[in-house]
Amino acid sequence: MYLEKTKMFSCSCDTMVAMSDITEDGSIIFGKNSDRQTNEPLSMRYVPSSIYSSNSKVKTTYIEIDQVEKTSSCILFSPTNIFGAEMGFNCHGLVVGNEALFTKITSYNEGLTGMDLVRLVLERCSTSNEGKNEIISLLNKYGQGGNCGFTSKFYYHSSFLLVDANEGWIIETIGKEYAAKKITKGIHTISNIISFGNIHTFDEYSDNLIEQAIAKGWCHSIEDFHFQRCYSGLSFHPKEFYNGFLKTRLSCSQIRQTRSKELIHKANTKSESCRFNVTDMFNVLRDHQYSKKNPSNGLTNVDICMHAAFGPIRFNQTTGSLVSVIPTTNNQIPTHYATCTSLPCLSIYKPIWLDSSTSPPTFISSDISDASYTYSSNNIWWKSEVITRNLIKYYQKLIKQITIERNSLEEDFIDKSKQLASRNVTQKERNQFMIFSFDKVSSLDIIYLIYID
Repeated sequence: MYLEKTKMFSCSCDTMVAMSDITEDGSIIFGKNSDRQTNEPLSMRYVPSSIYSSNSKVKTTYIEIDQVEKTSSCILFSPTNIFGAEMGFNCHGLVVGNEALFTKITSYNEGLTGMDLVRLVLERCSTSNEGKNEIISLLNKYGQGGNCGFTSKFYYHSSFLLVDANEGWIIETIGKEYAAKKITKGIHTISNIISFGNIHTFDEYSDNLIEQAIAKGWCHSIEDFHFQRCYSGLSFHPKEFYNGFLKTRLSCSQIRQTRSKELIHKANTKSESCRFNVTDMFNVLRDHQYSKKNPSNGLTNVDICMHAAFGPIRFNQTTGSLVSVIPTTNNQIPTHYATCTSLPCLSIYKPIWLDSSTSPPTFISSDISDASYTYSSNNIWWKSEVITRNLIKYYQKLIKQITIERNSLEEDFIDKSKQLASRNVTQKERNQFMIFSFDKVSSLDIIYLIYID
């Protein structure tokens, strides 16, 4: 029983963004690691745009809701057999990531999950502001909740980071209640902890957010209200203590959130002529500050790049990673880099583009949403996972050579991707390079097998 409860504590993620005033080329750079159970593939899923008849319904993970008349195409990174996604982007350049929040209020009632909301926003919205409003509307109408685990139960509320070419929004939700903050510059990171404090730390909030906290005795007034302290702070009530304070602390989220922000700031100030860039974001998501020699050692995991290991709370690891470069000029389109494999330190970020008028290559657009927890040769994630798990056994021996080859190939991908991001380039050319990139990485995987032998 203890092991079943503690499995959730290593299921932690990190989402971050460096806005245009921070980056080398004036783009907005988004990054996210998805940390899930080790045998749960994070499948890449293309959802084409569609038109629906009036009064249509759509079945989400647990409930059926009203469908809109027109949806946009998007690419999702989805856990097994989940309607929604941990993260994704759409043809308008909107990018969204989701984080679990552990609070004093339970989320056992079935409603929309945070992952459901990520997909619904990407299908229905073109800007981060529209996405923020859509989340608020959907929560108000349908509520949130339900098991988000794989082989074990996992319940939580949700926070979101949404960005487009002009701005971003952070929205943190508890049931139907929320607080939201608009972001236009600087560094912003979220993890499995409420990041907002008093009412001066956010721009909008629901009518009942503070009233509910006052009614439950968590604060005395608006002036006394502190979002994190009220909803996830210490409590003498056993269930509130367990669901809010203890789960939040065991997820090590405060440490990881602080670390990601520090790394982005450090990369941005490394020299006057060299500011934060896409490679820096790759490195942030690969960080092993607390377990440099062997990231699988230790009883707990506070690294951004999470490795599963033996121990009561290390059943999970980073199963996929996404970095999105969103240009703020009209002559380029967003470029997204995804591992499509677990453990970014052992993976290569590959470029992906999405155009509203052209479908991506067939290996992306094929339906692999029903990937199981057993090996499948038709699944990109599983094909690489066989190699990754063998590399982990010899991590200390191989990581230096792997890093050299990985970085060299990514540098080539980035250089070419900058050219292909021009609006003057056809999507056919981009699709060809996507195919080339994924094939090139597959070839390198064969070399890794030689290292293992």
